[in-house]
Amino acid sequence: MLIFFPDLVEKLIVASSFYKRNGMVDGFFEGMMDSSLESMPESLKTNFLNLNPDFSALENMFEKDSKRMQTFVDWNEDTLKGIKSPTLFISGDKDVMKPEHVVEMWRLVENSQLMILPATHGSYMMADFAGNINEKLLEFTVNEVEKFLNN
Repeated sequence: MLIFFPDLVEKLIVASSFYKRNGMVDGFFEGMMDSSLESMPESLKTNFLNLNPDFSALENMFEKDSKRMQTFVDWNEDTLKGIKSPTLFISGDKDVMKPEHVVEMWRLVENSQLMILPATHGSYMMADFAGNINEKLLEFTVNEVEKFLNN
């Protein structure tokens, strides 16, 4: 949506994301080829089902996400360079995308901000794959996101 209607986006938060296949940890895409709903981390299933208890919706989301990852094609750098909205990139230092890749994205978006946290994939905003919650990290993330959105 941002690419087609950039004037509609006031501020953008890009969390645990990538724009090139080589930005992901080694073996990520190979693992996606054999992924199944059974291999999805339980904490992610639980988080989804807490928001929407319809199991068929979880299956639908998983199938779409898996297919999107399996067929992902690198974006052109100009796509990121074209972002004019204030942008905050957030990632964990032990995330599924390489920290240096997130830094690369940040450098492509003029006047963007970068926050790399001591965290695994998404654990700065929800339970980690083992179901553990770091309340202080969550609070820190929320505070920083609020600052970004309110300034």
